[in-house]
Amino acid sequence: MTAARHAYASPGWCDAMRAILTALVDRHRHDFPDADFRMCEVVTAVPPDGGTVVLAARITGESVEFFDTEIDADVVVRGDHDAMLPAARLNRRRATPEENAAQAVHAMAMAKAGRVSMQGDMGKAPKPLLRVLAEMHDQLADITL
Repeated sequence: MTAARHAYASPGWCDAMRAILTALVDRHRHDFPDADFRMCEVVTAVPPDGGTVVLAARITGESVEFFDTEIDADVVVRGDHDAMLPAARLNRRRATPEENAAQAVHAMAMAKAGRVSMQGDMGKAPKPLLRVLAEMHDQLADITL
């Protein structure tokens, strides 16, 4: 059965992100029992009305808690929908070296243009949690329109 596909940052996509991350944390939390990591993504100019979507989470060795407003986070990513969409669609595990290189060029151009920014340090997350976040990203990429 193929998973439902959703437009990036749409309500269905946000629900899928929460479900995927919750399942992954539940499955792997024993790998990061002392974790307490907060992340926040702010997506602006989201179609169809140009609104802003905030995806924020606090992940611990016990659970994941979600927020719909900005939080004080270890990592905050901000960007407009169209600038962030190519990365959201890229399954990094399956991408070719050329696709990864093209995404890196796009990301640098968007950062230079002020359309995407990242503050904080992903290194504050334990390595097993970083693997969970990478898996979440790739699962989401596969369902992102």
